[in-house]
Amino acid sequence: MPSSRSARMKQSPPPAQQTPRWHAATRWVRCMACRCRKDIINTAGIRTTWGSRTMANNVPDADAVAVKRLKDAGAIIIGKTMTSEFAHKLLTDAPLFGATRNPWGLDFTPGGSSGGSAVAVAAGLGPLSLATDAGASTRLPAACTATVGMKPTLGVIPHNQVPDGFNNFIHLGVMARTVRDAALMLDVVGGPHQADPHSIGVAPVGAVAGINGIVKGLRIAWRPLVGNTLLDDEVRKACEASLETFRSVGCTVDVIDEAVENAEPAWRILQQSNWAARFYARVDEVAPQLDESFVEGIRAGGGYSGQQLLQATYKRTQHFRMVQGWFAKYDLVLTPTMSRPPLSVDHKALDPITIGGKDAGDMRQSWVPYLNMFDLTGHPAISVPCGWNKEGLPIGLQIVGPWYADAKVLMAAAAFEMAQPWAGRIAPHAPAR
Repeated sequence: MPSSRSARMKQSPPPAQQTPRWHAATRWVRCMACRCRKDIINTAGIRTTWGSRTMANNVPDADAVAVKRLKDAGAIIIGKTMTSEFAHKLLTDAPLFGATRNPWGLDFTPGGSSGGSAVAVAAGLGPLSLATDAGASTRLPAACTATVGMKPTLGVIPHNQVPDGFNNFIHLGVMARTVRDAALMLDVVGGPHQADPHSIGVAPVGAVAGINGIVKGLRIAWRPLVGNTLLDDEVRKACEASLETFRSVGCTVDVIDEAVENAEPAWRILQQSNWAARFYARVDEVAPQLDESFVEGIRAGGGYSGQQLLQATYKRTQHFRMVQGWFAKYDLVLTPTMSRPPLSVDHKALDPITIGGKDAGDMRQSWVPYLNMFDLTGHPAISVPCGWNKEGLPIGLQIVGPWYADAKVLMAAAAFEMAQPWAGRIAPHAPAR
């Protein structure tokens, strides 16, 4: 996990943020001041490499909006955390720094692309980390490392680094050991900003205030499959045991087994087109320095037609309308975070995977169909630990809500944590043990 210069900046918050919610959250942030930042999020004066040899000497002039808000709240940056190159894959290894290992089992990946953020939190190097999530990158590493990872509603945390603010589906995410800590961080970094059109007019989440709400009576849908056909038996068992936890606190839980179209094909076109728009013109020049799976994605993106790209945006809209329709009957949706436990640390991004001993094919389609769906639709989603398999590897449960129901998602996660706590179990390879 790469690190860089520590920095502390205690500046006056902008007047628009001087609210009781902001002041309460910032007091907590100052008490838990050490923060990590994924190495694709801009930090003024601190090297931000994107895990790439092509960006090895990149030092941004300005902080990302979310970073500045954390600094204004008194946060200390203790390091930049490892990411796959340009955050392009579900694993955390990159040409510039090598591989990041899972503290629950050193032979396994922590997931990606925010694996360094997840490991830093799981290993006790810092209580919180700022991550990103375009297709899984906050929630998958959280599930792989028994931490909390939340992707809020699109725009709740403004993202001023994306080149396309309007068609964007790249979220900023928060990672922590507990739901309350994640809520505290969200209250500080959330809120409108002129650089992100999805954030304009968005009301404060009130995350910390919301986590103490009453969950009794919530209507919950359990969807074990979301466009996939295979689910590991131990993952299913742990997640379905969690359903009883929700029932025990007064929620109703229905099992929904209807077929859902996998979101990955549309996601693939949109994301690879994004990579191609940024890198295709010089891919031959830089390919020798890049991860081969990233190069393949760039080249694929350069081959799509304008019609294919627009058809993928149409499909994204269809996915949104379908998911939003689920909440006409239910308050929340539960899914596994991933269909199988963490992969081997040396697994290659382009290689197929197995689930329960069966060939499952493409990694994104079969391992995380539960995640890229909600990146495309923009719905708030959080991954929380719900158990461990026989090898001692973590299993994650995902809680999803309608747009702007971030506080309700956190409330349900906090109730689950209270009934089935996890923070006292420390990873065996954490240096903080």
